[in-house]
Amino acid sequence: MFNHKYIYIIVFSSLAGWAVFAYFTTTQIIKSQQKFANVINITGKQRMLSQKIPLIATRFYDSRDEKVKNHLIELYEEMKLDHRYIIYMYTHSDATNTIYYEKPKQLNARVERYLELVENFIKDEELSSLYKLDSFSFTLLPVLNDAVNAFEHESKLKTKHLLSRELFILVGTLLTLILESVFIVIPAIKRASIHEEELNNLVKERTLELENISVTDKLTNLYNRRKIDETLTYEIERAQRSNSSFSLIILDIDKFKDVNDTYGHKTGDYVLQEIAKLLTLNVRKIDMLGRWGGEEFLIVDSESHNEKVVGFAEKIRKVIEGHAFAKVGKITCSFGVAHYRERDNESSVLIRADEALYAAKESGRNCVKEAL
Repeated sequence: MFNHKYIYIIVFSSLAGWAVFAYFTTTQIIKSQQKFANVINITGKQRMLSQKIPLIATRFYDSRDEKVKNHLIELYEEMKLDHRYIIYMYTHSDATNTIYYEKPKQLNARVERYLELVENFIKDEELSSLYKLDSFSFTLLPVLNDAVNAFEHESKLKTKHLLSRELFILVGTLLTLILESVFIVIPAIKRASIHEEELNNLVKERTLELENISVTDKLTNLYNRRKIDETLTYEIERAQRSNSSFSLIILDIDKFKDVNDTYGHKTGDYVLQEIAKLLTLNVRKIDMLGRWGGEEFLIVDSESHNEKVVGFAEKIRKVIEGHAFAKVGKITCSFGVAHYRERDNESSVLIRADEALYAAKESGRNCVKEAL
């Protein structure tokens, strides 16, 4: 016959089981979101590259500058590697498999065709190849958007499924506490309450960690491209509603590839982290700072006075130039500044900022250029 000792053991075992179940469930949620945050970032970058490559290709056709061509080749290789990574790692669900392999979207075939067109232009440098590339990029963009949406939807479904498991955990915990209250009375209820509070705190902590992971770049702890896209969309809608303005500052580390090649990728990561710290210390809390991708960072500046924004970018440039980086020594950055204009969209203002950044690079690097 059961006495209090056995009931304590049963109740304690039940509570411990729910706690372990909760821990592994929330851990699974975080791992799932890390996975989907990564692929959403990569597909978002694919979307950006599909628009940036024709722009760089046009620049090269007009200028015949070998530096521009080398940049075009780097973007091509980056898009190709990212696409191979997505195909290998993330196209196993029915939804993504349909988008990438089945009609009418067949995104895998479309991207491969797009890469083929880029490669053709790099080889022949002909205007006809450029026209084909530019035309195809417009048809590719909507399907890439569909891929991003599909991964986001799959992420939400996975999270919803795991959260329902958390609800099951909570219900089971409450039933266990009711059983304890019937057989062990007030002292045991108090002890059970402590367990419940710890469990709820664990869920809250993991939920907060999950939210942070989905919008944070893992290396620099700055906002990631997904958060930047959301902020940029919000700022454009706000500017259109209130007839206000904002600015974009894109900065790119000069000769960052030389740092990786000379000192290794760990040192390169250290440089990225140091610059992220310098930016965090100097960017206002009301502005948005994020890692745009690779060695590029982006600031959404709410300042409406154009000269002040350029002056602010110049201030950051000097801070970075004057900072002593361990092992590497001096690091500089090039800056492109663009201001919101009436009827701008996300793509147009980003393109102008990128053009200004390109002008800074062409002017010898370590300077600030403002979009015309």
